[in-house]
Amino acid sequence: MTLIRRAGLRVVNKHGAVAGCVLLGVGLNNQGLRRRVLQGQARGDGGPIKGNFVILDVGDNKHSESLAGLLQTVTNAEEVLGVIRQLYAGCVNVANANILALESTGAVGPPRATRGVCDDR
Repeated sequence: MTLIRRAGLRVVNKHGAVAGCVLLGVGLNNQGLRRRVLQGQARGDGGPIKGNFVILDVGDNKHSESLAGLLQTVTNAEEVLGVIRQLYAGCVNVANANILALESTGAVGPPRATRGVCDDR
């Protein structure tokens, strides 16, 4: 699996995320996919994110059209995987923590000392 690497990218499996954070897809198959998590995410697990989330934007990727029906609804990683596998049976889940990063608001400020915090809170 290819991960788009950028300086300063805070990938969820490395940093965790608190409930309410917006996570951005940074892999090739989930580029631009944005979701707000309703449950905190512990660091250290690269698999599917835990609990429910709301898809805010389907992004511009090969699954965008398939996921449009879930836009602005509460869903979870299992449901998302079911939807994308209807067209792409062998695809890895686009809701995996190793291809999701904490979305940055672009605010300038001192680096945060704590982990699992999102920029938009």
